[in-house]
Amino acid sequence: MDSIVTTEDTIAAIASAISIGKGGVAIIKVSGKDSINSCKRIVKTKSKYAWESHRIFHGFIQENKQNKFIDEVLILVMKSPNSFTGEDVVELHCHGGIILVNKVLKILLSSNPRVRLANPGEFSQRAFLNGKIDLTQAESINQLINASNIRSAELAFSGVQGEIKKKIDDIKNDLINELCEIEARVDFEEDFTDFDYNKSLKNIKKVKEKIELLIENGKRNSYIHNGISIALIGKTNVGKSSLLNLLAKKEKAIVTNIPGTTRDVIEVNLTINEIPMKIIDTAGIRETHEQIESIGIQKSFRKIKESDFIIYIYSLEEGFNEEDEKIIKAIPKEKLITILGNKKDLIDSKNISNELKNTILMSIKNSVGERLLIDTIIKKCGLKQVENINIFLNERHLTNLSACLSNLNDTDQIIKNRLPFDLLSIELRDGIQNLSKITGQELTEELLDNIFSKFCIGK
Repeated sequence: MDSIVTTEDTIAAIASAISIGKGGVAIIKVSGKDSINSCKRIVKTKSKYAWESHRIFHGFIQENKQNKFIDEVLILVMKSPNSFTGEDVVELHCHGGIILVNKVLKILLSSNPRVRLANPGEFSQRAFLNGKIDLTQAESINQLINASNIRSAELAFSGVQGEIKKKIDDIKNDLINELCEIEARVDFEEDFTDFDYNKSLKNIKKVKEKIELLIENGKRNSYIHNGISIALIGKTNVGKSSLLNLLAKKEKAIVTNIPGTTRDVIEVNLTINEIPMKIIDTAGIRETHEQIESIGIQKSFRKIKESDFIIYIYSLEEGFNEEDEKIIKAIPKEKLITILGNKKDLIDSKNISNELKNTILMSIKNSVGERLLIDTIIKKCGLKQVENINIFLNERHLTNLSACLSNLNDTDQIIKNRLPFDLLSIELRDGIQNLSKITGQELTEELLDNIFSKFCIGK
């Protein structure tokens, strides 16, 4: 693959988190053929290990030739090809603090015109271009940096270790094996026995099942990384705010017996089965002429569209009526986790109607039915299946997997209709190409730049 970035340049950037403005240590990373010489210009050291590869040594940052020192640092050198980028790399470990580390970076950049500030993700991009990592590993590094919870970080690290590439290569090798015979038959059909169409269909089916499993699991990846949102919807005074407080284990919403208390959307973040969740308490839906409450109700209907899932709550004391039925119709079936009948403690259990299917009966006030509700959330949101996921697939991966699956669906038709082998060869080649795009073997310059531009500067 042709080089995308100008690796003749030496790049530098702050590689540690200093967004709060101060910390114990801040790291400046420099990569490229001028990295060592550039750092030699600003570092004063007496260490006998100075500038040896994979050694850490002590020194001072020198602002000018008059030996004015501005910081005491540790320097780590990693010479090509044994570094993250595959180039000569130097890390300057300064004292933390945004003012100081920016000063050191400024001195470094001004010391040599061939050193410039790195673009977002450029260190990782160079590592990819120099064959140190594949594209899925580079993306997993970025995923690891941006992980919002432990489970997300674990999956990202699995990708850093190359687990995504292993799975993609496994599928790709299956298709390559299938293609080998097809390609040979295109040119030397007379040297082969009759083609076993049924065997080929079975082989393709096995590959499709592997891809379908990855896609299905990939759809749940966003739950792990981004979490899911669940809106509590219902009429006024049915217990939405009480349920929010019960799940949050704290008083986040005001709870009273006065209908219409919740005027705005209230959100609380919690974790169930290691999946981050946003539980959203909405204004009770009812006919009202009160302007502020009316705005809150409009937001409730907006949350029905925006949220991943919905829990609909009604009062067992009042019963499920036409108003409830009307609101339920506005909720997409695939979003509805359950219908929850609250205030079980206020009525005789003999009088509870069992006409509604998949209804959970609760006394939110007494925490009765909480475990059943949580188990239902886990089941309906597919969180049980998330436990078996061991890699994180992003939208780009899923798009290319779906494209490959489409190619294989076409091969089914070609085989079933006994169409020429060269058509089968074309679809298999396109499928393999779509898989190769995932690991970075088949990518355009524009797409590569777009992928790495989403990385943070310094990585």
